[in-house]
Amino acid sequence: MRVRPYEPRDRARLREICLATATPRVYEDAALREWILLMYNDYYTACEPKTCFVAVNDADEAVGYVICAPAYWRYRLRFLPYLLRVSRCSRNAARNWLFHQVEGSFARSYPAHLHIDLFPEYQRLGLGHQLMDALFTALRARHVRGVMLGCGKNNEKGNAFYQKYGFTRLGEMRGAVLWGFKLA
Repeated sequence: MRVRPYEPRDRARLREICLATATPRVYEDAALREWILLMYNDYYTACEPKTCFVAVNDADEAVGYVICAPAYWRYRLRFLPYLLRVSRCSRNAARNWLFHQVEGSFARSYPAHLHIDLFPEYQRLGLGHQLMDALFTALRARHVRGVMLGCGKNNEKGNAFYQKYGFTRLGEMRGAVLWGFKLA
């Protein structure tokens, strides 16, 4: 297994990983699946491919990813209003809009925003660290000062990973923990 830059041929597999690692109720609601993919995957791979990396198996199939918007303000100002207009899952879109308003207050210190997911069978093998290392190298080369993300408050493995990697807990809102990592 190894980590490499994202390629457009990985798009469908990253969408599959995104849904496979989402809340189980995503399988019951087509509008929720659409919203999850728009919110947590599609913007990054379409608009920020240079800061997307994949962990691949021996067949060069993606088994995990880290995707990032290096300029969170651009994501927030350009994409989130679009998402609110097109999403059929308005309750989730509105809730997430509030969370992004809180995240926006940290954007000066942590201007990048990331999502990381691995199929469960590929977790705890060091791939998460490798993905973060690849992303952080790319962000430092672009002189990005810091990165943030939100993680479900009850996601014990995820929150433990961020703490172990060296992220700082910035706060909580609506069942999520906000984490930040200084790059400079």
